[in-house]
Amino acid sequence: MKDDLNKPEDKKQKQPKFEKKSTDQRMQATPPVDNSGEEEIPEWKSSIRREPVQEEQPERKMPVINKKYMIAAAAVVVLGAAAFGVAPRLMKDPETKKQIEEAKKQAAQEETASADESQESAEQGEELQADEAALKSDTSNVTETTDETDISGTGQQDSKADGKEKIATPPITGLAHAESYESLYEILHKWQSDSNNWNAADGARGIELYSSDAETDMVSESTADAVSTEDSSAAMYPSDIDSGFTYDESQESTDHSTTNTQEENVDEADIVKTDGTYIYAMNSRGDIRIVDAVSMKLVSEISGDRNADYMEMYLNGDSLQVIRQQETYITYKGDINLSSSDSGDQETNAQNNSDSKANKNTDKDSETDNTDTNTVRASYSVPVTTVSIDTYDISDRENPKQTGTCQQDGTYLSSRRNGGNLYLFTSYSPDTTDGVDAKVKYIPRIDDEYIAYDHIYLPAAEETTDYTYDGKNYLVASSVSDENPDQITDSMAVVSGAETFYVSESNIYSAVSDWTASDTKPRTEIVRIGYEDGFFTEGSIGSVSGELNNSFSMDEYNGNLRLVTTTAGWNKDYSEYTRTNGLYILDADMKTIGKIENLADNEEIKSARFMGDTGYFVTYRNTDPLFSADLSDPTKPKIIGELKITGFSEYLHFYGENKLLGIGWETDPDTGSIEGLKCSMFDITDPSDVKEIDRIVLKNVSICDALSNYRAILASPDKNLFGFAYGLYKNSGTGDYYHTEEQYYYGLLSYSEEDGFVPGAYLNITQSGLFDDALTNTEYRTMRGIYISDTFYLVTENGISSYDMTDGYKLTDTLLWES
Repeated sequence: MKDDLNKPEDKKQKQPKFEKKSTDQRMQATPPVDNSGEEEIPEWKSSIRREPVQEEQPERKMPVINKKYMIAAAAVVVLGAAAFGVAPRLMKDPETKKQIEEAKKQAAQEETASADESQESAEQGEELQADEAALKSDTSNVTETTDETDISGTGQQDSKADGKEKIATPPITGLAHAESYESLYEILHKWQSDSNNWNAADGARGIELYSSDAETDMVSESTADAVSTEDSSAAMYPSDIDSGFTYDESQESTDHSTTNTQEENVDEADIVKTDGTYIYAMNSRGDIRIVDAVSMKLVSEISGDRNADYMEMYLNGDSLQVIRQQETYITYKGDINLSSSDSGDQETNAQNNSDSKANKNTDKDSETDNTDTNTVRASYSVPVTTVSIDTYDISDRENPKQTGTCQQDGTYLSSRRNGGNLYLFTSYSPDTTDGVDAKVKYIPRIDDEYIAYDHIYLPAAEETTDYTYDGKNYLVASSVSDENPDQITDSMAVVSGAETFYVSESNIYSAVSDWTASDTKPRTEIVRIGYEDGFFTEGSIGSVSGELNNSFSMDEYNGNLRLVTTTAGWNKDYSEYTRTNGLYILDADMKTIGKIENLADNEEIKSARFMGDTGYFVTYRNTDPLFSADLSDPTKPKIIGELKITGFSEYLHFYGENKLLGIGWETDPDTGSIEGLKCSMFDITDPSDVKEIDRIVLKNVSICDALSNYRAILASPDKNLFGFAYGLYKNSGTGDYYHTEEQYYYGLLSYSEEDGFVPGAYLNITQSGLFDDALTNTEYRTMRGIYISDTFYLVTENGISSYDMTDGYKLTDTLLWES
């Protein structure tokens, strides 16, 4: 029977009823970094910097350049300053770059000219230096000077700060940016101290267009060699590594699983990857094992930093990129105010109090000038959370070598890879309590440099009033290219929270729920950031009613964003609680151009998926209506189908031609209680008449983490295979519901037109040879299933087990990690 769970056990026990349980992720505490031996420090200094601080390099002598090229270069500089209202910055126009390179070549040739001509050119060079000095003086009103570790207040960054070559980029268009660090501080401080809404456009500068004629593409000279060398191997070699292993490229298999992603051409990180020849497995401690899949031999191992929390990784050919988060400490030197009782000198305090009372009695006009506080100069450590990207060259799988590290402030939110670039997103919480000079507390950093103020954007566009976020957090974004893994290509920050990410092939969408516009019902506020080839290009903001379920509630098609939300809350007098749903279509400016509201009263959206001109979404109360919507006219979307069945799907996946797979829960239509994990197959040949053509229910399943983490689902319609891990309650023998343990399985299924769902295997994890006792929740949640050709691999915290898919998933080999 399809409705029975074919467990690999001889005895079946009756399972108790259960309710769906939450599986919140366990966070690991990290020990602080010891800074006790730190030397005399400038205003701030990171305690985790790996490479030595580069000494200041002598000023490079400019080559002698013909006068006409000097005039042309000066014209470009002046034009850029006039166009942007800031000091000249580096641009990206390839034609201009070509002209500059040609000018440099001709200048080099002219260095061999006659002595008289060289002397004349040298004099002209002195005049140009004087002109440049005058220009810097003229633009000093927009250039902020800080300590030696700070960046200037413009978009241009100092390439000598850490020995890495920097590429300065202009601000993106479409969003308002801060005019200075001081104005940004005032905005943040007012937001954090005043609960009333106010106009974020105060202190912001809107950038509309840039003239390509004024753009140049110049790269600053690097002052040091790359961080990594041939000797900078980060690999560790335990005793069980196969020393006789050799790589045979002809063995590489193209028939293998990949990480389950939302967008086909946008890669997402995970803790297990494969290229068809090797398996790359990262555990919760950050140890990465590279395993030859055929021989099941450990080839090499990269040991993680025990002071960091490792998130996930990317595999791209011969490159491995690892994302980790750690808490660092920055030593800040500045003035702090202490009350007199804290100063430690009681006699002085008593005298100050006596003098203060006397002054109050003799001159009341000066009483505000006499306070019981003392200002002292002090240095103290400020904890800062940072996220790093470590890149490894794994062309020699036996000897991985680290080739670069980049980091940015904030806690990890998400990341994506597209077109040879990794895009990293973090959340940074500013603190304005220590004043405008304490930039370390309210300006996020990329590596060891503050983000330029004109790359920090505010949640309000000119003539826009539908974005009301109060600025408690930054969304920090940066990119790293495959060619330069030791430096950030581009970076920016938006004073906006971030809860849900969706990334298309050309745009990044960050959404956050907001209740400030209404005391009773939420809105979803969205920031769109365009990107191309590692650079952030332009942006827009908007909002819609309600809240998103997850990232699959958003989808981009033909330049428009389609999304579905649930709006729930009380009416104005708090006498009635209502819930309804809506579908919205927004253009590139994040303006609503089409919508359907008041759908499925008193239900909420559980899942969604879009394909071309059609959208599918599931709402639920006690039954599961699967809606289909015609979106061919984005200004006039319409519901064309509604299928009601029991239970609900929490994840939808297009499965071959005209098929839609739903994974979720079966429920009692009268009581709503959960009866098991359900897989449904829908025929969507006619979107107006969707049919459920088969279902299978796994009884007594209590937990399925894959429903909240789609990357943990193995989904390969081409292989006709899907799978996921799940847990069910196993009675402890007492019959008491509260004294039970969960038994974990990995289910593998396929689908055929003739037979419907066909169970391939329900693998009992405790029989995999990897665990002696019951699994912990972490061990369950970090479990992944992958396949290469006809072999299925169960990858866990403890090791890897392989199964022959052609022989009933027979266990063939086990590789245990050494402790």
